[in-house]
Amino acid sequence: MMSTNLIINAATNGDIDALYELIAEDPHALDYSDSQPCVLTPLHIAVAEGNTNFALEIMKLYPSLSKKLDPSGWCPFHVALLNNQIATVFRLLETEPDLVRLKGREGLTSLHLAVGSLDGIKHNLLREFLAVSPLSITDTTNRGQTALHIAVNNGNTEALKVLLSFLRRSMYRNALYWEHKVLNWKDENGETVLHVAVKKNDIEAVKLLLNCNIKVNARNLHSYTAVDIAIENNNSEVLNVLNKVGAKDGILIEEMKQLTLEAKPTLLDNVIRFVKGQKIDISSETRDALLVVAALVATATFQAVLSPPGGLRQADSSDNDSLPFSKVGKVVMKEWLFIIFLILNGTSFWVTIITIYLLLPTGFYGQLLTLPLILFSITYLFCSTIISPSLVCAIVNFSFFIFCVALLSLGVVLVSNRSLLSYIKKLWPRCR
Repeated sequence: MMSTNLIINAATNGDIDALYELIAEDPHALDYSDSQPCVLTPLHIAVAEGNTNFALEIMKLYPSLSKKLDPSGWCPFHVALLNNQIATVFRLLETEPDLVRLKGREGLTSLHLAVGSLDGIKHNLLREFLAVSPLSITDTTNRGQTALHIAVNNGNTEALKVLLSFLRRSMYRNALYWEHKVLNWKDENGETVLHVAVKKNDIEAVKLLLNCNIKVNARNLHSYTAVDIAIENNNSEVLNVLNKVGAKDGILIEEMKQLTLEAKPTLLDNVIRFVKGQKIDISSETRDALLVVAALVATATFQAVLSPPGGLRQADSSDNDSLPFSKVGKVVMKEWLFIIFLILNGTSFWVTIITIYLLLPTGFYGQLLTLPLILFSITYLFCSTIISPSLVCAIVNFSFFIFCVALLSLGVVLVSNRSLLSYIKKLWPRCR
């Protein structure tokens, strides 16, 4: 008991020499604090007083104490923040960045505590927290609230601006996914941050949120949208802002949803769902392996067109380049052999191109690669047409391209439309 009081006095005064004297007398002097689930440790006391160096010594000796909660439910990092010991907070953050995401009472993190204050200094801390731990913005409290919910609840528009700016400018992995996820996260009442802003009649917060990737027609547990809440609060200004972006009330959305559920999916809906399903239902390892093989096949078939069997005719004095479909640069092989070559090589090429498209990942980069894939296909068609020995072969080549596209499209339609596929399976035995 005596050693405990002496350690507390040393922590209060920041006396590092006294700390080591006590440890020299009793090497287990700090064991009691480390063994209790919730206890006021010397580290809590030191950070509350701003004794940074003493706190760092404690953390070095007993790292586990940095995550220990006191009887009030706060870890030392929370205590330093709540007592405005900013210098201490920065030093602890440098030593252990993971402290930002450590949860205290009610699931609150340091980021949640920072956005709850109107203090300008806390805003600097907020930026530092996000820089050190970007995913801390995804943490939620026991009530399901994000940092955005807390900022709006506390009327902290400046903190909301910092958070929204961070979400829009983030470059870390899956940043776009988390931006959409955090902005549309629902708390224990099923309310997004937009619901909260409308409830608070915070027109500035509402305008800021509507400029982001937020769902304006999200409904809470009572099926209320932001429009319903604005009508209930009789806030015409907020209601006008929501109407300008196409926000609707819950009753209208329910009617539209009912019509959508009752309507049968169209052929296009089935095709889109099938294609998306094929892209999703494949592991990354399988996707990578198939993309490598498909790229090799596409390259080989394209090269076969550039250097067909038998080669290309070279120019000589008897050739006239001005004549249409002159023999210069045309394949040496006979027409019927060239047509067979086009069919075999073209089938491999077009099936491979479709496979590569289906294997491309969803998102921006997948869409970006779609354009060069289309241009590559057009180039293949152009090259195979140019080397055709006659107009007939050129027409056959182009017709075969149309046939492949139509056949592959029909195949996707049939596979995606289960009812049509099952009907064909039943009808087929009768046609034989």
